[in-house]
Amino acid sequence: MHHTLHHILQKHLPAESFQWLESKLSTLNQDFKPRSFYLAFGACPRFVGKDEMTFSESALSGLNVAYPNFSATDWTTDQLARILLMTSLPTETNNKVLDNLFATADYRELIALYKGLYFLKNAADFVPRTREGLRTNMVGVFDAIALENPYPARYLSEDAWNHMVLKAMFMDRPMYRIYRIEERKNAKLADIFLDYAEERRSAHRPVSPELWRFIDGFLSSRARAALELTAKEGTPLEKSAAHKALHPNAESPSWNEIGRQATQPTN
Repeated sequence: MHHTLHHILQKHLPAESFQWLESKLSTLNQDFKPRSFYLAFGACPRFVGKDEMTFSESALSGLNVAYPNFSATDWTTDQLARILLMTSLPTETNNKVLDNLFATADYRELIALYKGLYFLKNAADFVPRTREGLRTNMVGVFDAIALENPYPARYLSEDAWNHMVLKAMFMDRPMYRIYRIEERKNAKLADIFLDYAEERRSAHRPVSPELWRFIDGFLSSRARAALELTAKEGTPLEKSAAHKALHPNAESPSWNEIGRQATQPTN
């Protein structure tokens, strides 16, 4: 992946910006010092810019193989430059070096760090760090981990995954954008969301129509009763979601379409 990122940045960056990045990579490869890495990581926006990146179809097909869902994610020049620097770290020390950086990183640096973990050869070593990151109240940082990122689906345990999805619901995030959300649905999560729906109903508060996606496929008698009530008393979108969960083979909008409608801003 290091070579792929290197090639992409060489193609996208102005010659002067790429030469700066090359010089930093060369220094790190020849005589690695954590301080040199931290200084280069911090300086990326100044030397390579913060432009949104666009990619050709052929480039995207290769990148999607290495980083599933790459094409669904927004990337900027400083993010990919920082991630390239991350992939240049020796795997025997990168956990400690990056741990120190996570502790002092600013908002934009944290987003790059969390989006970059999947690119690392020893990505699995960063599960504790990812779980720590999911405790954040910074929406952009939470989204960098939870939305579109392939890391949670591949590396998080069921309990950690469920915690992330539940927090996404609490934070009103667009949950249909969680990568592999359908594949990682589970009975425990369905029960958690049923409890949550009952609490909300008792307090006369609405629940997101996206919640019923997690009940689909786990139709206990309790779930069926909650869905039938929603199908009778809910908003049009809630009724549509409840109907889909109750009758999965019926023709209806996809869960992603229901999610998109549920998260559209209201005027």
